[in-house]
Amino acid sequence: MKPVTSFFLFSATLSLTFFFHPSVAKGSTNLIQEVCTKTHNKVNCVASLESNPDSKQANLQQLGIIALNLASTKATNTSLYIKTTLLSNKTLGPVNEQALEDCSDQYLDAIQQLDDSLAALLANATNDVRAWVRAAVADVESCENGFKKQVPGQQMLLSSRNAVFRQLCNNVLVINKLLSQTSAGSN
Repeated sequence: MKPVTSFFLFSATLSLTFFFHPSVAKGSTNLIQEVCTKTHNKVNCVASLESNPDSKQANLQQLGIIALNLASTKATNTSLYIKTTLLSNKTLGPVNEQALEDCSDQYLDAIQQLDDSLAALLANATNDVRAWVRAAVADVESCENGFKKQVPGQQMLLSSRNAVFRQLCNNVLVINKLLSQTSAGSN
């Protein structure tokens, strides 16, 4: 699926979820704070989730959808950045160009895995969400590691973007873990 299509799919699903699935337990900034205390970077977690105005009234599953949408948007934007860089920068050299092409493929895979994660989240399949998000993170780590192998000692062009993506995925994994604990406790 093309990155732009994925972005619109996530956006449409997010909108439909809020329209057709009213919050059972209304969320709040307290829920965001509670979730983010369990992440690696609470400040960035809170900032990213609160960047979506719907997060303030979201329940835990809706926060998961928001977090997945944020990670997917980051992956889509990075994929577009890579393509733009490949098309516009004629001085990359063959090694850097190949590393970026590999990263482009890996980001496309990550976007698809996040799409699969969204479907799993909507089906309350928390094990599948965890597997797909971890696979997306592994793709981005492969991008990072592949670049470091091909261009040793050089700061990778995508390092900061990759780090933000991993952090956004960590937020999804924390929310998903809380969802799995909640569903296990209600059985």
